[in-house]
Amino acid sequence: MSELARPLAEAAERLFAQRCGTDVVASADAGTWPQALWSALEALTPAQLLVSEERGGAGGDWLDACALLERAGEFNLPLPVAETVLAGWLLDRAGLPAVAGPPSFACTTVDLAAAHRQGRVAIEARNVPWAARSAGIVLVGTGTNASAEGWLLYLPNGAYTTTPDRAPAGDPRDRVAVLDLALSAPGVSCQRLRGLRHAEVLGRAALLRAAQIAGACRRVLALTLAYTGERVQFGRAIGQFQAVQHQLAQLAEETAAVRVAVQAAANTGDGRWSVAAMAAAKLRAGEAAGLCVRIAHQLHGAMGVTAEHPLHQSTRRMLAWRDEHGAEAYWARQLVQALRDAGAPGAWQAIVAATNR
Repeated sequence: MSELARPLAEAAERLFAQRCGTDVVASADAGTWPQALWSALEALTPAQLLVSEERGGAGGDWLDACALLERAGEFNLPLPVAETVLAGWLLDRAGLPAVAGPPSFACTTVDLAAAHRQGRVAIEARNVPWAARSAGIVLVGTGTNASAEGWLLYLPNGAYTTTPDRAPAGDPRDRVAVLDLALSAPGVSCQRLRGLRHAEVLGRAALLRAAQIAGACRRVLALTLAYTGERVQFGRAIGQFQAVQHQLAQLAEETAAVRVAVQAAANTGDGRWSVAAMAAAKLRAGEAAGLCVRIAHQLHGAMGVTAEHPLHQSTRRMLAWRDEHGAEAYWARQLVQALRDAGAPGAWQAIVAATNR
């Protein structure tokens, strides 16, 4: 973790607490773009967070990025903050300038190496976050071999068309279409991501989603503790009943477990184990999301599904983030494959080898 981690986390928490109340989230869920909140977020320079100081960035690392995303998830920040962090990192790796405005990000299975050779590209992508609101989209695809270096395609707004797609979290998701675009078109760029595999990029995207889930779990735990401490049944608060306390303990356990998994993955510097660690983090976050949502809504009862109560702002997002950039089944397969690729004789040996401390 770099020296800016603590001040960044504290600044983000202050900003979100002051500017991102439940009314702002509800307005954004209804379709209003929170421009004032985006302008305030830009002051934290999320697009430059993972860019080195030598190149004019903040010089942060993945622990810093996860700290920012955890707080964004806790406050249900209705902005493309994960996409901004990823886009800034990838554009810098490709030697391209940062996007002036909110960017979007998505992975694609399109062979961008072949598109680069042909000089033209055609893409259709589903559920791209914030695509219609973005200044441009960073798409990461494969070459001929999925295990080889990834390729980045940057499309400025106007180079693609969008139609609204399903948005279970409230945050907008769009279908993006590029019918037949010349890569020489203004603002369009297709570059090889040297030294960076497609699987690693997808893993980083999944890691940031896991960090958002960790933050949302913390918010759900706080809401549930408050409600069970206030709701009186049979003459005492329901939080005093042992059965409820068992569920609260499990909720706290899941919240702590996903945060530890995210931090462990963000702190894995050895490239042999990074994909395995990120797979474990997203897998654990997905499991925690399902359990936390179930427990929280069970303990809130009918109150938790009302529009007036803020619980749904967190739980809807958790369930959407659980599936994005790969759900549990996908990352379970990737975890096994990553351990095999690293030559691990067993799970315990892999854990020991991948741990920095």
